[in-house]
Amino acid sequence: MDPIFEVDDVSVEFNVGAGAFAGGAQKLLAVDRATLRIERGECLAVVGESGCGKTTLGRTLIGLYKPSRGRLEFDGKDVSALRGEELRSFRRRVQMVFQDPHASLNPRMKVGEIVAEPLRVHRVGTAKSRKAAVADLLGRVGLPADAANRFPHAFSGGQRQRIGIARALALQPDVIVADEPVSALDVSIQAQVVNLLKGLRAQLGLTLVFIAHDLAVVRYIATRIAVMYLGQIVEIGRTEDVFGAPKHPYTQALLSAVPIPDPDAERMRRRIILKGDLPSPINPPSGCRFHTRCEHCFAPCLTVEPRLIPAGGQLASCHLYDQALEQAA
Repeated sequence: MDPIFEVDDVSVEFNVGAGAFAGGAQKLLAVDRATLRIERGECLAVVGESGCGKTTLGRTLIGLYKPSRGRLEFDGKDVSALRGEELRSFRRRVQMVFQDPHASLNPRMKVGEIVAEPLRVHRVGTAKSRKAAVADLLGRVGLPADAANRFPHAFSGGQRQRIGIARALALQPDVIVADEPVSALDVSIQAQVVNLLKGLRAQLGLTLVFIAHDLAVVRYIATRIAVMYLGQIVEIGRTEDVFGAPKHPYTQALLSAVPIPDPDAERMRRRIILKGDLPSPINPPSGCRFHTRCEHCFAPCLTVEPRLIPAGGQLASCHLYDQALEQAA
């Protein structure tokens, strides 16, 4: 296996509530000691409910946020230590497709200028070669060459997301982080954009980090899945393993919410309904973060924080698979 990203015990926290009526500054732990490897050429999906930290993790991968602790390596190099030309090279090799295709495009720039901007900023090619590159990029994402002369407001949501993808491809990156790229689109358009990303990954040998909450989309595009809950990665495994035999109780609850097109099978299966609200990341529960909503909770869950350990074909952060802890209990 050839990892392009190695995330080792990475945490990202923000100062919040520093106003006069907020009781002083507080720490919001958006990502808490995340550890994973992203293999070259794979599609890793990061899933979880809103507020679990998956977007923060994605933005940390591309360098928009700096880890508060831990180590993030890209191609064997510590990202926080990159300076000068090495940092410019990293930025060329890792690009992002943002969630909102309306807000992520400058409405005052024509599409050709938007797609060519990464080439101009990194001083790639001449004005003539950049124009030709824009036409090629627009063709790759299924847009006509004359789209370069129009403004973003002239396009639909799906077409705008294609423009965002073309911009991300401009510098021929190794990695694209796609932050819920289809959540703001109609269902029929979602399928087109997902197929586009899947095809580009195969054609260009891209590594794709696909952040999403739609598990049906994830099952179609991802080769591996990382499940997040309240800032922590609670399960990692191959897509077929996670969907076929989910290990963590939170993953099981997520998958039980996905409808099955067979009415008989849908009636027979058990639906897991989580009780209670999602705890605050400012004051998370002790022990296992999920214990306040877990039907399998037992004494160690209240005080001992679980770690990612082998559980079948995947890794799960759950005391149910920690034999030493079970024997002690």
